[in-house]
Amino acid sequence: MSPRAPALRSRRGYLVPVSSGALARAVFVLLVLATVAAFFVTQRLKSGQPVVKRLALQRYFSPNGDGRKDRARISFFLPKGDLVTVDVVDAEGDRVRRLVDGRSLRRGRHVYNWDGRADDGTVPPDGTYYVRVTLRRQGRAATGVRGIELVTEPPHPRLIAVTPSWLPARSAGPVTIRYTGPSAVPPVYGIWRKGPGPAKRLATLVGDRQTHSIRWDAQVGGRPAPAGEYAVSVTVQNRALIAGSAPRRLPPTATGSAPHTGLTIGGPTLGAPLEPVRAGAITTVAVYGGAAGVRWRLARLGAAHPVARGHADSMVPAGSPAAVAAGAGPRRAFALRVPGKARTGLYVLTVAAGGKAVRTPLVVRGRGGGAVLVVIPTLDWQAVNALDDDGNGFPDTLYAARSVPLARPFAGGVLPPGLTAQVGPLLRFLDRSGIRYDVTTDLALALGRGPRLAGHPGVALAGDEPWLTPALAAELTAYVHAGGHVASFGGDSLRRRVSLTNTALSAPTAPSAQNVLGESTVPARGPQASLAASVDDLGLFAGTGGVVGPFTVFDESVRLPAGTRALSAAARGHGRSELVAYRLGRGLVIRLGTPQWAAALGTSAAVGEVTKRTWALLSH
Repeated sequence: MSPRAPALRSRRGYLVPVSSGALARAVFVLLVLATVAAFFVTQRLKSGQPVVKRLALQRYFSPNGDGRKDRARISFFLPKGDLVTVDVVDAEGDRVRRLVDGRSLRRGRHVYNWDGRADDGTVPPDGTYYVRVTLRRQGRAATGVRGIELVTEPPHPRLIAVTPSWLPARSAGPVTIRYTGPSAVPPVYGIWRKGPGPAKRLATLVGDRQTHSIRWDAQVGGRPAPAGEYAVSVTVQNRALIAGSAPRRLPPTATGSAPHTGLTIGGPTLGAPLEPVRAGAITTVAVYGGAAGVRWRLARLGAAHPVARGHADSMVPAGSPAAVAAGAGPRRAFALRVPGKARTGLYVLTVAAGGKAVRTPLVVRGRGGGAVLVVIPTLDWQAVNALDDDGNGFPDTLYAARSVPLARPFAGGVLPPGLTAQVGPLLRFLDRSGIRYDVTTDLALALGRGPRLAGHPGVALAGDEPWLTPALAAELTAYVHAGGHVASFGGDSLRRRVSLTNTALSAPTAPSAQNVLGESTVPARGPQASLAASVDDLGLFAGTGGVVGPFTVFDESVRLPAGTRALSAAARGHGRSELVAYRLGRGLVIRLGTPQWAAALGTSAAVGEVTKRTWALLSH
């Protein structure tokens, strides 16, 4: 280790060595002299007459014109009359606004207001500003140590969580709401519920100062809040009395509300596979928000007697995975064995849980399958399933949320509307008529599971089928061109794309003018009208007199695929056909032209006859 280099000192412009001891003594002397000088300077300042006395400032203000703290009040006591200038300066001492310019002021108290404007009339940036008083005759000036906070930016509170995020109906709560943000002024919480139009405030809660949480008893007007989704807001004020809310805009909206800041009040719901289950197989059924034990029954759709019944006294708790809606409640599961004797078709599982009977569909492939493959539109059932996925207090659908989990129970514990209005009536008609069929779901087709289109002479799309993955759209198109037959019993179908993973639907597209088979269609509504056949080379209308209906909702055919012509067609009589059938490649396409077709099967013999004729064409 080299010896320490000697200190250096300057002599006539040169640096020469100086001993360490001499350097230390020199530093000590300088420190003593500086301390003594500071002492005498301080004493001189203390003994001098202050520029002003009792300078009082308004600590915070907001020049936003709301009538609250719009101006900053400045007051001081002038010990001796003088020509006085009063400036507002920034932290660097630069003048921002001159309030008094060389005015002769007498001894005494003087009060001024700063309106938050700079000399040029603009509002300076938010920050701390100081008051400088200059006495011109005395040639003295002083700047206040304390400043004025100019605030124009509203506070941005953040809701952290609402816990629990789910409550059983008729529960007394409580629910805890937590946030971060200012609390000098009591925070105000809002409980909102989505209805027709903007969300409506159902309750207002006022918190305590310096607190960041509140408990709500889940009551409105002294009664338990009704079942549904609830959004929460908090409004706070900063010290300048500017209000800010979370969400930032009220009423809350689905896009503005953060995840896990809402509440769902509801009953139990069920989650079951949306893909076909083999007869004799065991499947898992999830019960959301129910009791520890349940009773269940499994019956074929429309049947009076169940094919199986049982009870699950000790269901297995299963924490809701992230892919399941946050608003569904705690999740338990039990194993269900589908009877080996079950015939192919659609079944309804009914579970008694929490004093309420809830239902979910179950697609079964078993004995007695037929040649035609019925495709059940579970993708659309989930797309329109209004359930709060992210816990923000608003129900989510694929149309609004742009992404929905697949493993969601159906809202309210009831069967999907598309099942009761379309799929159910069609399958019950087929069962009553003794018509056998194979069955799958569009989800299973998209995931590459279960029976495929190929191998079946015909495919029946049992309801509205708006959503197809790109791969499934290509498979359906190739199937028809290769000789497969397709009948669509729904409306507004085959015109949208959606992406699919094992857990979610996402990236939905707007409807295209043409469906995947190349036909241009538009949905339409009108007064009640029947469809009258204009051409019937296929004999679809044999035995009906050529008229079916009436209906009020339609899918009009604007243009058939290039190179095709209508082999059978029926219209309301205004030029465009609703029901059309045409050859495409080596296959046949039959589009029944109204989403109300299946519902009419129970009342119209003509609709039933056309359906049977359609099935015969699909089967060959």
